[in-house]
Amino acid sequence: MLLKKKSLIVTFVSGFVLSGVLVLTLVGYIAYIENKNEESKISYRYMLERLNARTYEKYIEVSGLVAKTEDAGALKGKNIVEGIFKNKGDKDISEILIKVRLFDRDGAIIYETIFDPREPTLGSLAISEVSIPYISTHAKIVTKKGDSVPFKKMLSNCPPEISSAISNTSGFSKDRGRWSGKLGYQLVSIGLCDPGV
Repeated sequence: MLLKKKSLIVTFVSGFVLSGVLVLTLVGYIAYIENKNEESKISYRYMLERLNARTYEKYIEVSGLVAKTEDAGALKGKNIVEGIFKNKGDKDISEILIKVRLFDRDGAIIYETIFDPREPTLGSLAISEVSIPYISTHAKIVTKKGDSVPFKKMLSNCPPEISSAISNTSGFSKDRGRWSGKLGYQLVSIGLCDPGV
């Protein structure tokens, strides 16, 4: 009789443990599938935005691109790149990333930075429009067709020789180091607004 009770308890405990393991495995599998689906969506969106950059780049104009030391405001004394981004196409832009490159005298890239040219500049009045995490929802910046947006981006982690070359205001000379003074840009990704929205 005692042996039957022990067998019954062992059977019950074993069944309970196996059920728990199965439930945890199922929950883990569902979480894994959800995570993979989310990763797939992000990957798909990223690939679509890169493809949009290739097909829509003829409608994007970046003009007045220059690297310099800012002489006023919150960025005074900092090295920045500035210019004007224009949407010349017939679609509104919801996301955009551009890559700005600095070249040496042989045309090799010696520094590059990637950013959204529509992000507000540190110290500008537009910073009040930025949503505060956990307090408000992120407001999407939309660049309408025909809009021009001036931008400034601080050059962070810029090599010292490039920083000193940008700060040198005596013109392009041999003491400018490796940087030739030439800049270029490339569109990295573009998100276009859904016309149905």
